[in-house]
Amino acid sequence: MSSVRLFMCTLLVVVAAAVAHAQVLSTCDPDITQSKRDCGYVGITQSQCENKGCCWYPEYPNPGNQAFCFYPNAGTVALTLSPGSSPFNRTEVDRMMSYFLNNIDIDGRGGVIAAPDTNTGPGGNYEYAWMRDAALSMRTLMFTNSNAALIDAKMRSYVSWVLSVQNEADPHEQDVRTEPKFLLPDGEVFPGAWCRPQTDGPGLRGGTLALYAILLIDAGQIDYVRQYLYTGSQSYNGGAVVFDLNWVADNWPNNGCDLWEELQSNDFFWNRYNMRYGLAQGIELALKMNDTDTANRWKSAKQSIESTLSAHYNGQFVYESTNRQQDSAVLLAFNHGDLDDGTFSSVSPEVAGTISTLSSLFTDMFSINGPNSPAGLNGVLMGRYQGDTYNGGNPWVLCSAALAQLYYRGATATLVANELPSDEAMVHFRKLLNIDE
Repeated sequence: MSSVRLFMCTLLVVVAAAVAHAQVLSTCDPDITQSKRDCGYVGITQSQCENKGCCWYPEYPNPGNQAFCFYPNAGTVALTLSPGSSPFNRTEVDRMMSYFLNNIDIDGRGGVIAAPDTNTGPGGNYEYAWMRDAALSMRTLMFTNSNAALIDAKMRSYVSWVLSVQNEADPHEQDVRTEPKFLLPDGEVFPGAWCRPQTDGPGLRGGTLALYAILLIDAGQIDYVRQYLYTGSQSYNGGAVVFDLNWVADNWPNNGCDLWEELQSNDFFWNRYNMRYGLAQGIELALKMNDTDTANRWKSAKQSIESTLSAHYNGQFVYESTNRQQDSAVLLAFNHGDLDDGTFSSVSPEVAGTISTLSSLFTDMFSINGPNSPAGLNGVLMGRYQGDTYNGGNPWVLCSAALAQLYYRGATATLVANELPSDEAMVHFRKLLNIDE
């Protein structure tokens, strides 16, 4: 047991350093000619080149027409985070929160913008309100902001937004609750072609609103819950929470789109695991509202979903769907859908095996991950899925952050909650972190 605890302490330090706060040092090695990127222009001098922070190395003769002035090559990685310290200081956290707040409650109408950008890469315009992003963002607000008045104001605005979009006429002849995105600031359904339906939406949104309702009840504000979130009548279709989670209870096996809006299946792990989370929050709320019939209905649906989850573990890793198995959507699901009940916990063999499988996959897929193993570092940049070719196929920040979060959660589970990894899980973690037994 003590060796496991020591190992997880090491995991926390290594991950904090290698994943969250590593500093890339530059090198002007003239021998690495294949990766030279021109930093200059015709007639540039050595001083002008070096003042730009670039490397100067003229070659004579120069039959390969190599740049004399070139950008530094990525070299070793210096681990600058000392044990026990936070990867971000208070000023940095406050700055990130200010940026985050700028993207919610657009024009005071409650919508959440994916990004204030109308022209990025092949995706183009991101100035829309994705129902999935909005639900996760508003849940994050409740988890990360300590200003109760701000949380309440932003959440009430979001509730108004949800009640409005839940009752939009759908131009695509489907249930509007499974629409992927809406126009800002007013919330009309996006009229263009897109991957539809997106069946994870009602569970994510209903779960977030159920959490808010529970917070309100615990604070003695049940009247608002009864008016908008859980009405116990036909008003607002029973309330925003009830309307969404009833859809989940009735339709959870339906065909829908994947997290990346490219593929369809009726058995995505991301969808199922997050539906389970939303229903769990709803059950707690229903019991607080003394509505045992609804609680039992949602409990039955939750149990049915849970009965399908174990089949996603093939003995090596948890797969997303039969038509796309190795997918970082599973890592994101582990984080967003965790109920702290031991089902795919952060230190389980299933999660450890999935991290190991995907880390190997993306180490092979992306050359940027190549130097990590020889350097004894473990911060693998994660992509979306095996064979991804979107915009050439690249690591994604949110997938890499999901891996870091899983590592942090694993270390916390061991050090704080005394949840120790099994021997099977330890085999994976030792290999991932290059730590001897």
